Amino acid sequence: MANALSRDRIRVDQALHGYSEGHRLINGSLKLPQPDARTMLVLSDASASGSRIPLGGYLTGYPLSESGKYVLARTWAAPEMSRPGCVWTHSLLIDFADLARLGSAVGLLKCFQRPAGGGGSGFASRLEVEVTRISTAVPPPDLGRVGRWVSALYGKPRSRIIAEREGPDDDGLVVAIWMQQWPRLRRAFRFCSFAADDRSTSADVFDLQLMDAGRSSRPRIPEGVIASAVERGDWVDTLLDDLKLPARSDLRQFLRDVGSDVTSGRAAMVPLVHLHVALEPNAGPLRLADAISELDRLGSAQGRMGRAAAARVVLSRLDLDDARLFDFALQQVRADRDLLGIEPAIVGRALLRWKPYLLADGLTHEDPLYRAVEAALPQVDTDDLVAVIEAVPGAAAAVLSSRRDVLERASFWRVTSIDAFSLIRSLDADQDHSALIVRALAEAGRDDSSQVVVERFGIGPVVTALSGMDVAGIRSRMGWVRAIAQRTNELAEGMVDGRLSHRPLLLILAEILDPDAVPNSVGTDPWVAAVERTRTTDDVSAEDLLAAFLFNRARGWRSESTGRLFFLSVQRLHEALASERLTSEAWRIAKQRLPYGSVWRDWDQCEKLRHAVVDNFINRELPPIEFGTVVDDGNLWKELVDLAADSSRGRRYLDKVRTALRDGHKRWWIERAELIDRKVT
Repeated sequence: MANALSRDRIRVDQALHGYSEGHRLINGSLKLPQPDARTMLVLSDASASGSRIPLGGYLTGYPLSESGKYVLARTWAAPEMSRPGCVWTHSLLIDFADLARLGSAVGLLKCFQRPAGGGGSGFASRLEVEVTRISTAVPPPDLGRVGRWVSALYGKPRSRIIAEREGPDDDGLVVAIWMQQWPRLRRAFRFCSFAADDRSTSADVFDLQLMDAGRSSRPRIPEGVIASAVERGDWVDTLLDDLKLPARSDLRQFLRDVGSDVTSGRAAMVPLVHLHVALEPNAGPLRLADAISELDRLGSAQGRMGRAAAARVVLSRLDLDDARLFDFALQQVRADRDLLGIEPAIVGRALLRWKPYLLADGLTHEDPLYRAVEAALPQVDTDDLVAVIEAVPGAAAAVLSSRRDVLERASFWRVTSIDAFSLIRSLDADQDHSALIVRALAEAGRDDSSQVVVERFGIGPVVTALSGMDVAGIRSRMGWVRAIAQRTNELAEGMVDGRLSHRPLLLILAEILDPDAVPNSVGTDPWVAAVERTRTTDDVSAEDLLAAFLFNRARGWRSESTGRLFFLSVQRLHEALASERLTSEAWRIAKQRLPYGSVWRDWDQCEKLRHAVVDNFINRELPPIEFGTVVDDGNLWKELVDLAADSSRGRRYLDKVRTALRDGHKRWWIERAELIDRKVT
C-alpha cells in the first residue's frame, strides 16, 4: 500500500543519436531549440575517443536551460556500424518540474534502450515513467569511493571533479549522488560516468566525470581536481549516512525545503549540511551560530529558507539560551511581513522571553512582530506574563490589552512598580471579573487599594470576594470590610437582594457597624433579610455578638422590622446572658440599649432583656403574632407573657396576641393562646 501511494508517473521525451553519415539525431519525440539541439548532438557523441566504451554503456547528465529540461542519457558503443568509434545514445529529456519529483532514478534507468539492428524506430514518442519517491541506497562497500567523490564535489565546489571509473556499478553511484541533491542543484548538475577528455565547454562545466581507468586523467583535464586528493570534511559522514540509509534520514527533505532559494550550486551543500546538523535537538548554540554564520557567507540573497529554519529552531527551543541567536532570529522574522512562514505564536512567545521591552516600546500594527505578540499572548502562561511585567513594567499595557486574566493573579499585584490605583481606576471589568481582581488584590495584601476598588466598582465585587472566605479569612481582610462598611446604602441593597448573604461576612460586619447604620426606609429590614437567608454557624462568640447587634438594632430607631429582629436575637442573647458567656465586645453592644433595672436587681441582665422586649412590643404596638412567636423557648416566652400581663395595657396587647395565635391553627400557637387565656382572664 505504501509503495503504491509513493509512486506515480511522469511523461518524458526521448531522443536517439547515432551514426548516419555522421553522428546526428536519428529519432526523437521533441524538436528542440537549435542551441539545445547542438548541445545534445555534442554530448551524445562518444565521450572517450580512443577508449573502449563499457559494454553496458555510460551515463551523461546535463541541463538544457533554454528548453527547461534535464537530459539523462546512456551511450553505448556501436561496433556494428561501418565507421569505427560510432555510438548510440538514448537520451531522456525530463521537465525540470518533474525532475524535482524524483526520489530515485530507477524508473528512468529502466527506460534506456539500445537500438537493435541499427534501426532508430521506437524513439519518436514520449515515454511514461514510473516515479518512485523512495530513494535508492548506496551499498556500504561503495561508501568509501562515494565519500571521496562528494568530499571533492562539495569541498571544491568551483572545480571540475574527476575520479577513476572502476566498473558498471559506478553509474548507480553517480546517480545516487545526483538524486541526493535538492531540485535546484539537481537540475544544474553535469556528470559523465565514463570520459577520457573533459566534456566541459567554456560555458558549461561538468561537475563530476569518471575517467577511463586505462587513461591518465590529469593531462587531459588540467583544471580538474582528483577526488581522492581532496581532504575529507566533517560533513561527509552526514551525506554518507543519508546515502546508506535514505529511508531513515531527513537530510534530503531538509535540503529540498531549504535549498529552493539557493543559487550558489554545490557551494551551498556544506553550509546546508552543517545547518541540518546544527538544527538537531541535541546540537548546542555554538554549533548553530557557526552554521548560521557559514550560511550568511553565501550572501544575503541566499538561503532564506535555511535562515527561516534556523530562526524557527532558535525561537522554539527553550534550551538555546543565546542572545546572539535570538537577535539573528528576530532580525530574520522582523524583516519579513509573513514572519518567514513561522507560526506567529512561536515568534511572539520567544519575543516575550527575550525582548519583552519591545512591548513597552509600542509595536506598531505594521510591524510583523505586532502580529506575533498578538498571537502569542493568549497562549502564554499567566505566571510567565506576570514575570514579563515584573521585568518590564512598561509591557503591562500591551499584555493586559489581551490578557485581562493577569489582573486576577496576586503575583501581578505584588509587582511594586505597578501603579495599582491608576490601573484600577482605568479598568472596565464586569462584576465576576472584578470580584476575581479583588480576590487577587486581597491575596496580595493590597488592602490599601480597597477604597479605590469600592469607588470604581462599588461593594459588589468585594462582597463577592469576601463571601468566599470564612470568618478568619475575612477578619484578615479588614481593610476590605471597612471599605464596604462605609457604603451603607449599598449594603442595604445587597442584603435585601441577596448579594450579601454570607453569614461569616455578616458576623464581621456586625462587629464594626453601628446597629443603626444600615438604612431601612421601606420594606423588610436589610439585616433581617440577610440573616434569614443564612444559617447559624458554630462560632458561638460571633453568633452571640450578632444576636447582641440585632437586639441593639431592634431597640433603635432605624428598623421597620423590629419584631423580626427580636425573633432573630432575643432567645440566643438571653441564653448567653444567663450563662454569662458573652464576650466583652458582645456585651458592650448589648448593654447599650438594655433598660435600667431595679436597684435591687440591677445585676439581672436577663430580666432587663425581657423587660426591653415586652416594652417594645407593647409600646410600639408591634405585630402581635411576632410577640407570639418571638422565642421558641416555651419557658422564656411564658416569662415574657408574665411581664406583659403585669399592666392593663400589656393585657390588652396580650389579647391581640392571643387572637393572632388562634388564627394560625398551629398546635403550639394554640397552646400559647391558651396560656394567655390563663393570664388575662
